[in-house]
Amino acid sequence: MLDRRTILKLAASTPALLSTKAGARHQMRRGAPSQPNLIHILVDDMRYDDYHHMKHLKQLFIGKGVNFQASFVPYPLCAPSRVGILTGLQPHNHKVYHNNGAKGGYTLYQHMEDNALPVWLANAGYYVGHVGKFINDYDKVAPDHIPPGYADWQVMSSSFDDYFDFTMNQNGTQVAYDDGQYTTTIFMKMVKDFLATAPQPWCLFFWPNCCHGPAIPAPRDAGTFADVPMPIGPAFNEADVSDKPTFIQNLPLLTQDQINAIQARWQGRQETLQSLDRGLAEIVGQLTANGQIANTHISFSSDNGFQQGEHRINDHKNFLYEESILMPHYWLQPSNYIADCGQPVSNIDVTAAMVELAGATAGRTLDGRSLVPLLSDVEADWNRATLVQCQRAIGVATRHYRYMDWGKHLDQQYEVYDMGADPYQLQNVAGTPEYADIQADLAACLQELRSCTGSTCEWTTGFPPPPA
Repeated sequence: MLDRRTILKLAASTPALLSTKAGARHQMRRGAPSQPNLIHILVDDMRYDDYHHMKHLKQLFIGKGVNFQASFVPYPLCAPSRVGILTGLQPHNHKVYHNNGAKGGYTLYQHMEDNALPVWLANAGYYVGHVGKFINDYDKVAPDHIPPGYADWQVMSSSFDDYFDFTMNQNGTQVAYDDGQYTTTIFMKMVKDFLATAPQPWCLFFWPNCCHGPAIPAPRDAGTFADVPMPIGPAFNEADVSDKPTFIQNLPLLTQDQINAIQARWQGRQETLQSLDRGLAEIVGQLTANGQIANTHISFSSDNGFQQGEHRINDHKNFLYEESILMPHYWLQPSNYIADCGQPVSNIDVTAAMVELAGATAGRTLDGRSLVPLLSDVEADWNRATLVQCQRAIGVATRHYRYMDWGKHLDQQYEVYDMGADPYQLQNVAGTPEYADIQADLAACLQELRSCTGSTCEWTTGFPPPPA
């Protein structure tokens, strides 16, 4: 395989199409490209409310582009979420429901990677790079392999839980970082190198492993949140869960030791996010300095959220409560359009948007709907609901409601929440007369979406307004 420096030297001397080992073709262009550059930043296990202590994220992203305030993941678990982004498919269509083993992770995704987003972008002339974490079990299944479509592959080939003493596959060469270097610091060097040398148009997938557990911060950040208390919301260690399904009712109240551990995990997560936050400033600064910011789209989000004691759930994410499925999602773009979007969107809608912006052709029928109309008008005609599911339940999220069906294994128990009146999901109104029509419409919507494909995953029918 040609190394990247050789590719760049060839690109400087001829505009010919070059082939990488992965089989993707990239047309190297000189001058300002007509296609925009794309950056997809995907944080690991970052909650929608973790932004509060990320000053650069707040300064450079929030209020500077489109803030998707109702952005959901179809399945709040690492591998299913990431495979959905790369394929544009709902979980019931890509079939990856687990992080590890024969029924999940990279074991299943490797059979789909020949027809995935990086390949589609490469076929459209993009120089595609990936830095950081990839799909769970990649380190066990094929750590020496470079999936098709990528011209620059800088990916962890050891456990994604490692923040120190880790190994990376760097364009086919295994490189050990066993001298005290920190993952996010190394990732940022690779990101900046990519931004400095990649021929346009390019697309970079920057998927750091922070702030996934064990959430070990960089040395300079260790202990900086030791005296910062974790915000405690009304749903934390919820006293009365009699309105919840049996599974939640059977959870005991958190003990003081558990609460202390949750507090410590929160502090570690915030400390771990600080190095990424500084990296965001470096990315925007470098793009501004080299003049590429005016032709670059940056999507910032997370693969799933994280339960930190809400509804008595300790250290978990595979649920349909807000802390698991609602994502931070900010989009910077050349138009500088600034708005808050309250319409329900999904991370597979990002896939469709990247395909459209790149002028690429998807090799699959995408279940996601392109976000491009919302990037210029957040009130454009859009879906009224999006499908969400997890290990124990399936449901829909709308602008005003959350609906959960816990399935036959829990005697068909349901939850309905009016998010305007009850943003912390403390009062399940399923089965109440006031919400009977709303629940019936939500159930009908779920019945249609639970096996949807392509455009049938769009739901444009409205729902009744909340009771007065």
